[in-house]
Amino acid sequence: MNASPPRLLPWGRLGAVAPVPFVGTAAILVALIVFTPVLLATGPSPLAVRAELVVYRVVGSPTTEFYVHAVGSDVPYSEIDVALGTGFLWSGGCPTSGLNWTYSNETDLLELSVTTSLTPVVVNVTVVYDNGGASTVYAAELAFAIIHPGMSNEAIAIAPCPWTSAESPPGSWSVTNLPLTLLLINYGSGGP
Repeated sequence: MNASPPRLLPWGRLGAVAPVPFVGTAAILVALIVFTPVLLATGPSPLAVRAELVVYRVVGSPTTEFYVHAVGSDVPYSEIDVALGTGFLWSGGCPTSGLNWTYSNETDLLELSVTTSLTPVVVNVTVVYDNGGASTVYAAELAFAIIHPGMSNEAIAIAPCPWTSAESPPGSWSVTNLPLTLLLINYGSGGP
């Protein structure tokens, strides 16, 4: 007696175990389960909300600009505070005393820009994002000094201050490579 070979379905061996029309439907259901919360989430993503400090200067310029905004372009902050500490000698690190502070505090805005002609300077930034009663605080304190002002090798020396030691900026940055973007530290709802 001749046994005829088993008849293969057009979808191969997988079709015998999981019929192709059902596999497609199952894949669509899994995608909906995974992506629906993301698609229906209100407000910007956690990455877009993250605050950053941008440092900008042109070689030979008398001023340096510190610009605070979110990674996403349309994230409103309930509060942005930028304080500039001056009146100290640069020793390569963040000073612990003898600072004269000037403050820029704004509420309900997308960004805040502060310009200074003084060097060295300590920049203390605190940003608060509110989302339905839950607040997230981003902050950092960094010291900056202009090295070789007006020369072709003009650079900015950068040092983190002790309470924001988690911030790890480069030790120096060439002015010709500016702007420099530094992410602020996420302190959660408590703040620094």
